[in-house]
Amino acid sequence: MFPTELAVVKSKLESEGIECRVLDEYTVQAHNFLSQAIGGVRLQVAESNLDKARLILEENGLIRESKEPEQSKVEKRISDPKFQKTIKLLLISLVTITIVLGSSAFIYLHINRPTDLELLTQKKWCIEYIVYQNQEYVPYTISDKVQIRLIGECFEKLNFQANGHVQFPGFNSPRINGNWKLENSFISISQIDTLDFLLEREYEYKINQSELILNSDSLKIYCSTLKYGYY
Repeated sequence: MFPTELAVVKSKLESEGIECRVLDEYTVQAHNFLSQAIGGVRLQVAESNLDKARLILEENGLIRESKEPEQSKVEKRISDPKFQKTIKLLLISLVTITIVLGSSAFIYLHINRPTDLELLTQKKWCIEYIVYQNQEYVPYTISDKVQIRLIGECFEKLNFQANGHVQFPGFNSPRINGNWKLENSFISISQIDTLDFLLEREYEYKINQSELILNSDSLKIYCSTLKYGYY
């Protein structure tokens, strides 16, 4: 903070043949209160003498030995090669386990995937609409029973039964009954009791857990999985 504090340091270095220069000495002498503001009095040596000067001062206890900041226990642990190797092996193990479990789950789901027959007969399908000769129609079943239709419920169901019977919703008519058969990638509908000209066809189909599309030359039937549907 003051020039007198550098006197011993400067003398020691000069006795070792190191040229020194003091900066801001006279400024601090003239105005002591400026020392804090300007960072005190500075001692400079040539850059080529820096390491030698630092070593001399450290050996004579004139400055504190420069030390790297001490690492915390966590930092030491992280930088330990054995710990890093353990972490690497752990990550490899986790990745391997993830791949094995993922592959096993995929194989299990693929093996246990329901067949098209199971999807057709075990799911409840709601006909959203049909397209006949480029004209869209929405089914509406007429019943002699009192019907309470709630939002979110579906009454226009397409039921494929395992015994080969199929039931369509009506189109301003009662429900329509007939037979069905699954052959290769086609569904054949026959013996329809009404609207046979419309429904009695052979359909290509696309099916998954939530959607069923029946497609013939001039008729498409769009269905989705029933979440409700009691009446």
